[in-house]
Amino acid sequence: MSLIIAATDFSNIGKNAVNYACGLASAQNAQLIIVHSYLMPIMFSDVPMPATMINDTQHDAESQMDKLVNDCSAAYPDVNMEGKVVYGDIVDVIDEYSEEHIIPQIIVVGNSSAAEINTWPDSTLYETFKKVKYPVLAVPPGATFKPVQKLCFAFDNKHAGNHNAFSQLRDITGQLNAELHVLNIQANVPNQDNKPDFDEDAKTLLTTPNTKSHFLYETNDINLGIETFIEKNNMDILAMIPRKHTFFEGLFHKSHTKALAHHSHIPVLALHDDGE
Repeated sequence: MSLIIAATDFSNIGKNAVNYACGLASAQNAQLIIVHSYLMPIMFSDVPMPATMINDTQHDAESQMDKLVNDCSAAYPDVNMEGKVVYGDIVDVIDEYSEEHIIPQIIVVGNSSAAEINTWPDSTLYETFKKVKYPVLAVPPGATFKPVQKLCFAFDNKHAGNHNAFSQLRDITGQLNAELHVLNIQANVPNQDNKPDFDEDAKTLLTTPNTKSHFLYETNDINLGIETFIEKNNMDILAMIPRKHTFFEGLFHKSHTKALAHHSHIPVLALHDDGE
């Protein structure tokens, strides 16, 4: 049985992501672990933090977790799930749990950055995408699970070091029994007569029984090209490899507006380069 881990901060957005993870686990016949991590504030004082404060924080989180697991179990009685409340940074907690147990198929988090009020800081979400070595799925506010039929992989045609990411993508696409649509935006190519093709190794590594390749031309706005493709072709998930100064990074900062508004209704899947 495969494993899905859902990380939550108990906000409405975090709970919604857990519900999405429940639907995904039900569809995949996977085990679900719901994790909440917490850290106590740093106090620059000679007076130690009262033990009661730490205990109260732990007990409050455990109470919220019990209720969340009970609600989810009632809605998804077929899912084998459990909740865990642990002290520490969420990225470290996920890595440590994964090393001690079976490797997770996917990590599900809530994309609170897509809302007007952020309960999970932009930097935390993006760092989770960057640092966790397993596939991470960010679920936007209001998104509900439905069978994934089409998965769009926005690929910048940079093949080196992507074997691990491609393997993750093939595995997830196969488990979801979905179509894989590999999208490349040719921002500096005026028409298809001059297009560069995908690297042969990349094409081999990305090939699945349901893979389709797409090239878009005559646009210098990669963000808009991805948005338009997603909307026009009814994509269910957008997959990308996090890199610095990319459209992907822009999804999780308040300064970005138009791109997020157009596709924030679908989850975003982060894959990881070799060695990350």
